[in-house]
Amino acid sequence: MEVIELAIPALVFFLMFIIGASLEKRDVNEVKAQNKKILFLTLGQVLLLPLCAWIIIKLMHPPTLVAGGMLLVSLCPGGAVSNIYSFLAKANVALSVTLTAFNGLVAVFILPIVVVTVFPALLTVDLALENLMVKQALQLVLLLLCPVVLGMTLRYWKPILIKKMMPTFEKIGGIGLLLLLMTILAQFQQKIAEQLSSLVLLALVFTLAAIFIAYCLGRILKLCQSDLAAVVIEFPVRNLALAALIAVNIFENSDYLLFAAVFFVIQTPIMLAITAWYRSQLSMNK
Repeated sequence: MEVIELAIPALVFFLMFIIGASLEKRDVNEVKAQNKKILFLTLGQVLLLPLCAWIIIKLMHPPTLVAGGMLLVSLCPGGAVSNIYSFLAKANVALSVTLTAFNGLVAVFILPIVVVTVFPALLTVDLALENLMVKQALQLVLLLLCPVVLGMTLRYWKPILIKKMMPTFEKIGGIGLLLLLMTILAQFQQKIAEQLSSLVLLALVFTLAAIFIAYCLGRILKLCQSDLAAVVIEFPVRNLALAALIAVNIFENSDYLLFAAVFFVIQTPIMLAITAWYRSQLSMNK
């Protein structure tokens, strides 16, 4: 468990660095040009995904720790893996990167507040742990903010080098996330097996619900197909490394990791199928 506790903060730092380093001037210009659209889609993730998770919890009554794991995943910002899916789908990668980065920046300030307010209210958290969470939530701000600022700074000073290194960074981040989740699956396989049906069903329902929400918002905004593909891919994919960090370092309860690990396994083939479908559709329309 000590290896996981050390690896998770390092991985989160690196993934948040990638988000900061992925921001280009054109992304900032896109936010300015489409600020209402970006804000609408960001609020959709911040508000509707946790609401969706809460409704699923109320309807399906999963075990408390499983429910907490799903709520935690729903509160985390989008994962950088969605940018890779969007690239493979030939979707609007710039929009995908912008949404991931903007949602990540919002999470820097929103997530610690949610951690110390929503979870003690919805889950059983004793006072000692609640006080600890307040202190560590401040550390969470630094862990999220510092790498983003570092990535943005390096992108500004060394744009050619960083742009050249980004594909390598993304591959390393993706492999790191995969290894982390596979380690969690291996270490907690007995606990996962005990609640497998509940975990699989919740992961499937939440993934499909997130895709449906994204599709509806995209239709409301009358997005073109490449933009819609990026949004549909963005919403279900969450920053699971950040969820793992909060579970282990703040809640100090590794059982919250169970949903994140199963969620990744269930979601991956669904997202690859969606990626392949959009790729075929967008290729046909060109």
